[in-house]
Amino acid sequence: MTTNSLAMYQLIALYDAAAHAAPVLPFSVHMAHEMMQLHLGCRAKHCARKAAAQQTLVEAGRMVPSSTKPR
Repeated sequence: MTTNSLAMYQLIALYDAAAHAAPVLPFSVHMAHEMMQLHLGCRAKHCARKAAAQQTLVEAGRMVPSSTKPR
């Protein structure tokens, strides 16, 4: 993915409310990583899409959530 397209997807992710909705199907680990990058500025407690990506990564053993800092 080029920098320009990543910036475009980040802009969409920040301004399109539907882009923050929970996914219909569970994310793959690869897609969860991409969603975490696209929703970098979001908090998982306010963004269902980032929360779903985070849960996928936790279940896959790719991420250990902080017990002191909410995401």
